[in-house]
Amino acid sequence: MDKKQVITHLRATKSAHIKWRAYAQAIVAGLPINEDQVPVIHTDCAFGKWYYGPGQKLSSLPGFQAIETPHEALHSIYMQIFKLLFETEEISFFQKLIGTGKKRDDRREQLNTLLNRLIEMSKTLLAAIELLEQEVLGMDEKAVAELI
Repeated sequence: MDKKQVITHLRATKSAHIKWRAYAQAIVAGLPINEDQVPVIHTDCAFGKWYYGPGQKLSSLPGFQAIETPHEALHSIYMQIFKLLFETEEISFFQKLIGTGKKRDDRREQLNTLLNRLIEMSKTLLAAIELLEQEVLGMDEKAVAELI
């Protein structure tokens, strides 16, 4: 694999992450998506599969090492969103009679807060991937070949 192929892979993983984030945003908005489109665990998304698989060839680079923490944090935030969206709760007959609008509003506010955190963490992750890309672009072909 040469430098151009490494950059192509990095750009493809960035695109995969952006697609993942769009699905996460869609699910919070209440749009139907397939369960497998937004994996909760950081090693199961397309980016995670690359990062913990073929991407490990770049693991000696500082830019590569700077990616793991924001990536894990991103999925941790999404786990919170997932639990909030899909937790089941018992609603008593009395609660049904008087309504649970306040609780629904609180949940919506929590979801929006978490989604904003997720988007900010996504920006952090994309910036880290961009730095790795710049690091690889700054290397000569021989140095890249030695990594691979």
